[in-house]
Amino acid sequence: MKDRLIALWTSVKKEKWLLLVCFALAFLAWQGIRKNLGFEISVSNISVDVDVPEGWAVWEKSVHEVDILFRGSREDIRYLNNEQLKIVIPASEPKHGNEVVVELSEKYLRNPTNAKVVRFSPSKIIVKLDQEGERILPVKAALDGSLPEGLEVDRIITTPATVRVSGARQVLDEMDNIHTESIGLNSRQTSFKERARIALPQAGRMQVDPEWVSVDIILMQHTSSQIIENIPVRILSAAADHRTFTVQPQQIHITVQGLQQKIQQMKRADIFAYVSCTELDENTGYDLPVKVDLPAGLQLVKADPAVVRIEISTYK
Repeated sequence: MKDRLIALWTSVKKEKWLLLVCFALAFLAWQGIRKNLGFEISVSNISVDVDVPEGWAVWEKSVHEVDILFRGSREDIRYLNNEQLKIVIPASEPKHGNEVVVELSEKYLRNPTNAKVVRFSPSKIIVKLDQEGERILPVKAALDGSLPEGLEVDRIITTPATVRVSGARQVLDEMDNIHTESIGLNSRQTSFKERARIALPQAGRMQVDPEWVSVDIILMQHTSSQIIENIPVRILSAAADHRTFTVQPQQIHITVQGLQQKIQQMKRADIFAYVSCTELDENTGYDLPVKVDLPAGLQLVKADPAVVRIEISTYK
């Protein structure tokens, strides 16, 4: 045994340069492999499409997007994104209503790089097909956000009011209308018009004509009304007129209208109800309309009573 070890060591010393070369080559080979296969990246939200023959459409699809883990060189994976990647599953012999379970594999992936797939998540997709149909559906505008206080949507007009939608018959049969993509309401101060794209349902591969519509959104002031009771009725007369004026009734109820915020901010001292007696010369009785001054932005709906009795007596 000892002789064998001595012989092995002698051989190693004689071939030491060859061994060093082998180790160097092995190291370089490993670095090459690591460079080409040692990097991984996960790309999310890669779209899944089903390629169906003419006259057919996707009725149901268990997932619309998948995540894929890739492995490859730095150059292969550094620019991977979900815009350049797509899964397309062929359906060459569709059957109405049949569920097809497809195991996802690299053969369905459209990938312009040399990066390799490590795994799909999820790893399978369930597809159900149906014959293609067509319907004319009314368009409804989808609104997002909230208007400033005091404004509300009065009406919405879409032009055109209907669009032609094609897709799986089972999907179309369940649709009463079709919506636009969201239109923002935040910070809108006046009525406005906006072009909006039709938002197609994710169920199936659907088409719409036209793809864009014009949406007129008419805004209006949101007003409310409030009854304010027991407002005193004052007499407006000339400064030099010292006759005696009496009013009956001495208080009235009024109904005001305006923005809710302005009504809430209004104080009783801001309301001035009066009858004008500046042009009444005879000492007698008069039935006069009540006038009401209100803060800016508020309107008088009615005064109850609207007419009061004024009695004017002799000078004091």
